[in-house]
Amino acid sequence: MSFHIIRSVAKKQAKEAAGFFRKKPERVDQDLPLGVAIDRLVDIDAVASSTFTGLVHFNFPSFPLAIEAIGKIDLGEGAMAYRCYLRDTSAFLQVVSDHGEPVECRLYVLDRDLYPHSEEVWEQWLNSTDGIIGSPEVLHGDGEERSYQREWMDGDGQSAPVQVDERIIRDAYGEQVFEETQQAMSYFRVASGDPHNPEDPERVDEFLLISAGDGVIELYLGVALMLEEVTVI
Repeated sequence: MSFHIIRSVAKKQAKEAAGFFRKKPERVDQDLPLGVAIDRLVDIDAVASSTFTGLVHFNFPSFPLAIEAIGKIDLGEGAMAYRCYLRDTSAFLQVVSDHGEPVECRLYVLDRDLYPHSEEVWEQWLNSTDGIIGSPEVLHGDGEERSYQREWMDGDGQSAPVQVDERIIRDAYGEQVFEETQQAMSYFRVASGDPHNPEDPERVDEFLLISAGDGVIELYLGVALMLEEVTVI
């Protein structure tokens, strides 16, 4: 998930000489849900995105945008999550599939990244007793803090962070693949609609995804999109 890793790989790639006559292997980004692939464009219906205006606390990037890298996460039992990192942004589109069929789509935009300078600060985030990542509620926001409830894991007590193993493909032919392990937790708040009825057609949830990776903690804000609101070109 870490954009600083993806960007560092991109800089290294730009410095390397390419072999003009070397035969390319087969693409490794074929047959993915919604047709996502490296360098393909993602577009989101403008009318659909406008429904979030004034309700969520982040700005949508200007679509269409090209996919810079794709992260693959095995969720088990035939489910996969594909994180499509969007070029020239700090945003990604996450598509979840069940046995190859897309079932969920979310857009996440980086809200802030933090680089803890000591073990004590890391403990504030990852302590198994009362760390921020895994707590049942998180307060987040500039100026006015907003309450986000834990989405993953049932119960009212502290939960261990979820380990996320992500395999990130930086190019279509699998020549730049790297792996990252994150300790993460997802939260949400009801921005509009009935907070007691998840099926309310007027309901809008804003998600807060917190992830601790290699030396960095990233906080993303996001929303769920209907599959038909997303077009891959």
